Amino acid sequence: MAEQGTLFDKRFLGKHAGQIMSDPTTALVELVANSWDAYATKVTIDWPDRKSGTPFRIEDNGKGMTRAQFEKRWRTLDYNRLDTQGASETPPEELRDALPREVYGQNGRGRHAAFLFSSPYRVRTWCNGEEVTYRVRQGQDNPIEIELVDQSEGVVGHGTEIVAESVVPSNLTADDVRGLLSTRFLLDPSFAVSVDGIRVTFEDVPNDALQTLDVPVEDVGVARVLTIDAQRADRTTKQHGIAWWVHRRLVGHANWRAFEGKFIDGRTEEAKRYSFVVLADFLKPAVKADWSGFAKDNPKFAATQDAVHERIRDVIAEVLKERRRETKAKVEEAHREQVRALPKLSQDRWNGMLTQLIEKCPTIGEKQIDQVMGLLATMEMAESQYELLDRLHDISPDDIDALNDVMKEWSIKTAKAALDEVSRRLKLIEEIRRKTDDPETDEVQELQPLFEQALWIFGPEFESIEFTSNRGMTTVIQQLFGSIEKGSRNRPDFVVLPEGTLGIYARPRFDEESNEAGTESMVIIELKRPGVPLGSDEKNQAWKYIKELNNRGHIDDLTKVRGFVLGDQIEAGEHGVRTEGENVRILPMLYSTFIGQAEKRMLNLHRRLSDAPFMQAILQKEVPESVQPDLLIGREI
Repeated sequence: MAEQGTLFDKRFLGKHAGQIMSDPTTALVELVANSWDAYATKVTIDWPDRKSGTPFRIEDNGKGMTRAQFEKRWRTLDYNRLDTQGASETPPEELRDALPREVYGQNGRGRHAAFLFSSPYRVRTWCNGEEVTYRVRQGQDNPIEIELVDQSEGVVGHGTEIVAESVVPSNLTADDVRGLLSTRFLLDPSFAVSVDGIRVTFEDVPNDALQTLDVPVEDVGVARVLTIDAQRADRTTKQHGIAWWVHRRLVGHANWRAFEGKFIDGRTEEAKRYSFVVLADFLKPAVKADWSGFAKDNPKFAATQDAVHERIRDVIAEVLKERRRETKAKVEEAHREQVRALPKLSQDRWNGMLTQLIEKCPTIGEKQIDQVMGLLATMEMAESQYELLDRLHDISPDDIDALNDVMKEWSIKTAKAALDEVSRRLKLIEEIRRKTDDPETDEVQELQPLFEQALWIFGPEFESIEFTSNRGMTTVIQQLFGSIEKGSRNRPDFVVLPEGTLGIYARPRFDEESNEAGTESMVIIELKRPGVPLGSDEKNQAWKYIKELNNRGHIDDLTKVRGFVLGDQIEAGEHGVRTEGENVRILPMLYSTFIGQAEKRMLNLHRRLSDAPFMQAILQKEVPESVQPDLLIGREI
């Protein structure tokens, strides 16, 4: 059979790359960012011009690629740049004293930007004395097809050139291109970009996108801050942040790290749109020897950083002011009907919280504000109101993450249903443990209702809710003893015996027409008082009950019967199971064994959940009264 590979529709690559192959601004930024990632210091761009017949071309003096490197990177969809080459790029040999660069690229999609300018296009790249030229095109069966066009040896230097094979006109002019690149690639003065032979400088920044501020620092000097607005948010913050220049040289890296958390979040639109260049030549004594940053303990730098950050904070606050007004209006409109249904006091409280949230958390996004205010409106309508917020306020960040993970996989209703069942069963186990361990407990009849809720502990076959206390069968046993104890009159769903209690739980059998036709399965649970040893007499007594029920027609030879006789001690040699025929088994069991079996059925969760409030309450013998009905109620048929 011939090999069958995956087929790709011709639209695949465009959808995969998104704006990178459809938006000129995004495409240009991606291609220049690739040059930055290759540690280029010089990038030249020829902008396409139909009149002169000039095609698009971008060339850099970055580190270039070998033939093997090019083929791997260009042919791999979603090439993982970070895993393969790391998050930073070391300088070439001639720049060995320079700092490593933090790269922009992550998944290798930026290279697809060249298709916006031509398909096919050519790539010439050289390093280590070798130069290769490839023709790259969008294929019919494969998203990308590459063809080796030329190869030569003995080439000096390193770099990469991408050239379009045809002239694809653009609505952007060369001046426009310099303008959009000036708002993104001027933070490091060692990185020079030119378009049609003209270097991109601050002069290219549009007038409405550049603001110059002087920030005086007492007893230190005056720092000049250039505010650059890219006028649209980029995909990442990599081309933005705060850059510190001393004598036209970048100190450290341009980013938001020192400022992030104080007023801006790196995920926000502003962080992906604005850049600040701080010119502070007077800080030369504070620069580290390798120019990787400033000495943190230098008082002049500390004072300057505080003053500059305060000024930048003011700029961003002004930018955010109008957006805050718009956000508030949108959120109010989105929740108008829900808030209108609230009492007047709740409406005022909700509006006040919205105002405070927007003013005190200016970087929080509109979506998050909308979600928070929707939640608060819901809380105003809930009986518990803000009790949930109090609980969330008291938990750790790890617990917040854990809660978020739970809600990713569970709805609140399903999680509560599961946890309620776990809680009910663990409470039941602890209640039985407490009553069986307490020497003061002389009323065994307190235990029988608990055991009715605990049939599942005897085995998974008893999980069915169809097992119910059978009043008719208990009446037979009461008649067998010839009298009805006081306790039996109070609780007709089980029998109070001279030395304990007896409960009978049955599941009906149904015929082919779904009519009840006898008893399918029956469980007898006899609980002995403390000090009564379990032996052959006790097992015989259980067999006597079973025969009597059979004689009265409540069960038949096909009924599966399990008898459990529980106490705090078993006579020597009497631990074995008594069997009668194929369907009757009578088993003596210690209360401690029953508890141990219960814990195993619950996967020993009682240990892992011992710090849960409901467990703490019962372990301290302070079970809330609201728990008791769940534990003690008996079901009847």
